[in-house]
Amino acid sequence: MIHRFRAAAQVDEPVRLPYTFPMRSRTEVAAKAFLLHTQNADGGWGYAVGHASNVEATAAAALALAGDVATGVPSPPALLAPAPLAPQLWGERGADRGAEQAADRAADWLVAAQRRDGGWGLVADDPVSGWQTAWAVLALARLGADEAVLRRGLAWLLAVQLVRIEKAEDVRWMKDILGIDPTLRGWPWLPGQAGWVEPTALALLALAPWAAREDVRPRLDEGVRFLLDRRCGGGGWNVGNPMMFSRPLPARAIPTAWALLALARVAPDAVREEDVATLRREMDGDRSTSALAWGLLALRSLGQDDRGAADLLMARQAADGGWDNSPYHTAVALRALG
Repeated sequence: MIHRFRAAAQVDEPVRLPYTFPMRSRTEVAAKAFLLHTQNADGGWGYAVGHASNVEATAAAALALAGDVATGVPSPPALLAPAPLAPQLWGERGADRGAEQAADRAADWLVAAQRRDGGWGLVADDPVSGWQTAWAVLALARLGADEAVLRRGLAWLLAVQLVRIEKAEDVRWMKDILGIDPTLRGWPWLPGQAGWVEPTALALLALAPWAAREDVRPRLDEGVRFLLDRRCGGGGWNVGNPMMFSRPLPARAIPTAWALLALARVAPDAVREEDVATLRREMDGDRSTSALAWGLLALRSLGQDDRGAADLLMARQAADGGWDNSPYHTAVALRALG
């Protein structure tokens, strides 16, 4: 079992926001029951029921069962609760009573899946560490994992190498064709690749609690500049570049949601009204479970709401309590509606 305690390295307290999302008890209990019933025997979860455990789905489900969101901002019942976990988060019903034990098993799975280099791959036996490292750090920090485990994960996030374009003529070409400053470092999906919006946002969220550390703050600042550089002309974000062959690319719901989650946590003054308007428009156009759930979480991190999107997401919940037969989608939807 993971020993729960406050790590010696002090972390920032989460921002307190006046949320307007009341807990929908039947939705929550049914979703938690779905996660408890679909947890694999090894303690993890897959993207779909019965699929092999992977880091992203396991971390997302553990965070959902812990009553927290990926940003580190607590749901309303936890606003006055001490960290890392408080008994009052588990409520009154059976689905809640088993949630802490399930989160413990998930934490054990994540710790066992950490690679020698300090990172995490997609699955436990993945030979390469990648963007999933940020997910593992987010979950294990919330669940009170041993400080040495977290220290190794943070070191991987700070040291991961990615493509750098620094020759003046190449920089000019990429600014003209792609509309970006390629000298800025974000985070890649895998080592040696270029930086992308979603892994950069995820890494910023994972590193944010340690923002006061001298080796973390400069990397956070550069990551923020990377996101601002990749912002689309009318607000919001595409998956990577705002332009291709000198033509603007459209913003999309999920990368916009991730970018806003990160900026709300580490650089809230950088959020623009057009970013939020773009997110709302793209959520309405996309309407997938992921777009609605991540969009609602991003709006929530900014203290905002979208009742239409919330009602649509709630209506998508299946009779078994899940969304899309997916523990991952269910975990994100649970937190979006919590």
